[in-house]
Amino acid sequence: MKVLSMVRATDEDNQQTRKILDSSAELIIFRDLNDEEKGIALETADIIIGGRLTDEQIAKATNLKMHQTFGTGVDRHNLELIKEKNFLFCNNHSHSIIIAEYAFSLLNSASKELYSNDKLLREGNWDYSKFPSVTMFKKTLLFLGYGKIAQHVKKLCAPFDMKFIAVKRTLDLEDSEVEIFLTEDKLEAIKKADFILNSLPKTTNTIDFIDEEEFSVMKKSAIIVNVGRGNTINEKAMFNALKENKIKGAAIDVWYNYPKGRDPLERDPEPLFPSEYPFQELNNIIMTAHRAWSTDYPWSEFSQTLIQNINKFIRGEKPDNIVNLEEGY
Repeated sequence: MKVLSMVRATDEDNQQTRKILDSSAELIIFRDLNDEEKGIALETADIIIGGRLTDEQIAKATNLKMHQTFGTGVDRHNLELIKEKNFLFCNNHSHSIIIAEYAFSLLNSASKELYSNDKLLREGNWDYSKFPSVTMFKKTLLFLGYGKIAQHVKKLCAPFDMKFIAVKRTLDLEDSEVEIFLTEDKLEAIKKADFILNSLPKTTNTIDFIDEEEFSVMKKSAIIVNVGRGNTINEKAMFNALKENKIKGAAIDVWYNYPKGRDPLERDPEPLFPSEYPFQELNNIIMTAHRAWSTDYPWSEFSQTLIQNINKFIRGEKPDNIVNLEEGY
């Protein structure tokens, strides 16, 4: 089978991929090809490794049997076209530990008011009580969704003797340390939470999962962290809750308004704010530009999982993490 790699990997990483990939497969590196060769490679590829494919690329990939994306969220992919073309589409959860590490850092930073206190001292102000810290010990942490990211965050929070609760679609969960609330009971769970970690994907069922009603029942001391998708939390409701100090704070890495190109060379002229609401004017929110995934974590750590999954497909086995195109996850 022809495996076309469209990821931005180094030569060393590509060599590692060749070592792991089933010996029966031919690995083709997209970036090494000229325009004509790229067209042929798309037309003849059995498997593609990469991020989001454009509609034009999908149309050209007439031989495609499997697309293995290196990301977890799939809301930017044209799932209707993938369904029409009828190839297998798999996402990836191997970088969930990196997202979890970032989410934990956001939670810790927000609860300690690090941003506000840093800003004070830069102004020469030593008032250490103006923005008081909130300890994480013995608090209740609510997970919205309990996938790999949430599971890793729970491990990171274990030393703080916290109580863990989660909102899920089903009650099935092997971890007895986590109390589960069904989606229809989410308000009851939200009322109990000191901290809320949202790692929900964007689907038709999760858009505005947290809205005015949900914010209205949160503790005034609540802190919400979002590393899932922006639209799972209603932006107007969150802005008003923060502006009116209905909750203590937020730390947000995923947004509503994005540049057309994320690559520095393709990026829209700045400044480009991440919402129609001026979150940047608030002092009770930490804002970062969808960068939880961007670390020095080696590509080889991601690629092993991806390539082993591709090997399963090549050998006639059922691969992991097949996206449900109807549910969008």
